[in-house]
Amino acid sequence: MKKLLFVFMLFAFSISVFGQGKNVLSILMKDGTSVYFLLKEKPCITFGDDDVKVVSATDEAVMKRSLVDHFEFVAEVPSGIEEVEENDARESFELTGDAVHVGGLTPGCKVQLYSVNGQAVLSAVANEAGMATIHIGSLSSGIYLVNYNEITIKFIKQ
Repeated sequence: MKKLLFVFMLFAFSISVFGQGKNVLSILMKDGTSVYFLLKEKPCITFGDDDVKVVSATDEAVMKRSLVDHFEFVAEVPSGIEEVEENDARESFELTGDAVHVGGLTPGCKVQLYSVNGQAVLSAVANEAGMATIHIGSLSSGIYLVNYNEITIKFIKQ
């Protein structure tokens, strides 16, 4: 009778929680780990003498009852991915016949040009507008690498 009452209360609580934008069942374990089930997949919880079994349309988990700390309803499954700051400065790279132009840089940023064998050939420093230009007209044909802000771009000068 207690199990039936508990299941009914859990069902009633899940309906009220679902209406509040909570759409994930989170099972928190005593060791700090969690197991998540989407409510739209209609997880079914079964309590045995020593274990708890949760089955949904796509997943199944069996846990020892003594290891389960508590259940809660949350809005989403935490991903562990932190917010990414948006940077308005967009770096640009342009290769013309006689020059390499890099824009969107921090003023003073160094842009380095390397030969294919890794030898530093030319360099430039970004001006106050964040633009750096390396004139490549005097270089022989071949493969070169441009490096700035931990970005490397390979190009062929013909």
